Amino acid sequence: MRKKRPFYHLLLLCLLSCCPPLRAQELELWHSQQAGYVIDQVIARFNQESGHRVRALQFEPDKIKADILLAAQAKGLPDLMLVPSDFIGLYQQMRLSPIPDEWFSSELMNNALHYVTLDARRWGMPMMQGNHLMLFYNKALVSAPVTRWQQLAAITPALKAKGVYPVSWPYNDMYYFAAFLHTFGGTPVSKGHITLDTPAMVQALEAYRTVASEQWIDPDCDYDTALSRFNEGKSAYLINGDWAFNDLVKNMGDQLGVALLPSWQTLPMYSMSGAYVITASRSAMEEKERRDVIQALLAFIQRQDIQQFIYQQGALLPVNQQAFTTISRHPTPLTKVLLEQFTATIPMPSDSAMSIAWQAMEKGFERFKEGLGAPETARYMQQLADQQYRQVTSP
Repeated sequence: MRKKRPFYHLLLLCLLSCCPPLRAQELELWHSQQAGYVIDQVIARFNQESGHRVRALQFEPDKIKADILLAAQAKGLPDLMLVPSDFIGLYQQMRLSPIPDEWFSSELMNNALHYVTLDARRWGMPMMQGNHLMLFYNKALVSAPVTRWQQLAAITPALKAKGVYPVSWPYNDMYYFAAFLHTFGGTPVSKGHITLDTPAMVQALEAYRTVASEQWIDPDCDYDTALSRFNEGKSAYLINGDWAFNDLVKNMGDQLGVALLPSWQTLPMYSMSGAYVITASRSAMEEKERRDVIQALLAFIQRQDIQQFIYQQGALLPVNQQAFTTISRHPTPLTKVLLEQFTATIPMPSDSAMSIAWQAMEKGFERFKEGLGAPETARYMQQLADQQYRQVTSP
């Protein structure tokens, strides 16, 4: 797959350069939300109610950032992009337009506004929040969920004898690793500064290596493999996000259990959290006809009834305070855990340092898997991040 990506990007660049612009009344929205059917349903309702026309196109999560940045260089951005909130830090490179303050409803939750505010301006409209990790388990394989990672040692031999993996998740994905980093009191970014060369990073790397060496996790497992193994009963546990919650409920029914992330010995584990936000390109906001449609859409997604619809269709947490309060009053046993885990998350920073930290962690982790020690890996990550940050911020 990696060998094909340069050709893929070249092809996309050509298409963006050659395609004629859309009609003024037709807007295009790019997204990579796993629950794409929810986005389609929301857009369909908006089109029907408003008489406007918005097209939603779904991209692969691991490609959409590169595709947006490439499109920005080629001056071929779509009108709208629904992206994770940490993309906000790239608002200059993505050529985003700030969203006027008066477009934001007073019913939006304050923490949701935090995700889109950077450099004293708001660069997107929150559509749903959460984006946090949880522990799912198969009740046919697990009588009671583990509360500590170390409890897996006692059940791993019996599970593996049945051909069942203890836990599955995309081991090389740094968003999942970040939960281990927070467990030991670390964070990739603190007050706008990248903080990777820390004792907490060393401890997190050593713990992460332990889960692989103890065979609690398959270190070669990717996202799709982890999900399919769990759905097929080949993995007792799955660590995944709220974005997969509704699909797992549909696929597994009464066999699905949901629990809080297990502690590492006595240390509780904390996932990051964020929001999915709708951003607008500068070129789209400069045209009155398109700007009017964008304003109508952003007002539409903030409505309480639409926010509740998004939750009902995809179990994606609302950003409207009244909608959030309504679902919190009478949660099901599964959604109670969903909400409880969300309240224990660490909000993900939205500044550019976060994007740089992800890249540095990913590259450093590759060296770590090759045998580099944990202290040396933490130092290497920090050096990469500092170098990249200087390049991005230099005049």
